[in-house]
Amino acid sequence: MIEVTADDPPEGREGDTATSVLLIRRHRYTRTLSCNRGFAPGPVTLARLVSLVCRRWRVEDDVQDAKGTCHLDKGQVTCWNSWHRWGVIALVVHALLAVTAALERTAQTGRNDPAEADLVPLGSHELLRLLRALILPPPRRDPEHLLWWSTWHRRHQHRARLCHRRWHTYADTTP
Repeated sequence: MIEVTADDPPEGREGDTATSVLLIRRHRYTRTLSCNRGFAPGPVTLARLVSLVCRRWRVEDDVQDAKGTCHLDKGQVTCWNSWHRWGVIALVVHALLAVTAALERTAQTGRNDPAEADLVPLGSHELLRLLRALILPPPRRDPEHLLWWSTWHRRHQHRARLCHRRWHTYADTTP
């Protein structure tokens, strides 16, 4: 922990009691350094700062988990509305998975079942896999539906190709 002089403290927070610090952490195995800058309106212990930084890392892990499980980063964004809608839906799904997994872990600790004593706690990835296998209906695989979908998809691609050609023709002729 290095105390630094804050050159940009929040308004109304200038003074002798404000603490501005730089925390530097060296990874135990890779030896890489990570830095976190913090500001507190009063004196703060090193243990408190470290606990806050660790909490931030847990949030970053949760965001990575939402990207992997709920495809938070896979939305095809063309405008703000679609970006917000995709992000909200992905985060709500991730929250539902996380809360359900936490409730299941709580219920598991209350059971004291010796058969489940050596199990890893249920996580969002495993819960999603179980939902897909047990609750969500499987996709249709009958030949009639597959042929209908193929026809619809190729027709849609043809229309999209025509629209793109018209747009490029228009854009090329417009000064």
